[in-house]
Amino acid sequence: MKENERTYQQWKELAERYFEAQTTDVEEEALARFLATPASQGKEFDEVRAVMGFVATGRAIHNRQRTRRVRLRYYAAAAAITGVLALTAVWQVAERTNVCVAYINGERYTDKEIVFSEAMKSIDKVRHDLPQETVQEQLSDIFQTIGTSVEN
Repeated sequence: MKENERTYQQWKELAERYFEAQTTDVEEEALARFLATPASQGKEFDEVRAVMGFVATGRAIHNRQRTRRVRLRYYAAAAAITGVLALTAVWQVAERTNVCVAYINGERYTDKEIVFSEAMKSIDKVRHDLPQETVQEQLSDIFQTIGTSVEN
């Protein structure tokens, strides 16, 4: 039976069956379309219109919340993957930057002890051993310089 062929009384019976949860999805859709027509503007269908509107709003909110949750899960997964990739990249860079390298007679050495000992040998070759002046000697030199410039 097509929805336009139903009588006013049949629409009322369908509304009663809707409240008793005895309608099919097709019948519910037909009832919803009927409630949007001018023929259903009587007080008899106000309750059905309100309940169907409430249910439709609830479904829309539920679907929107579910969509948000799914989207949040994707964002969380993307953030976790990005974090793992960033940590891996930082770890790789850190491993490469903490390498001690010394070239001795054209050979590359990466052992920290060998590189350190060679660095100390190089420092010893260029270091000048000057005796450390005491604070008293430094002050004496300063005052002698001041005294000679005042006399002249």
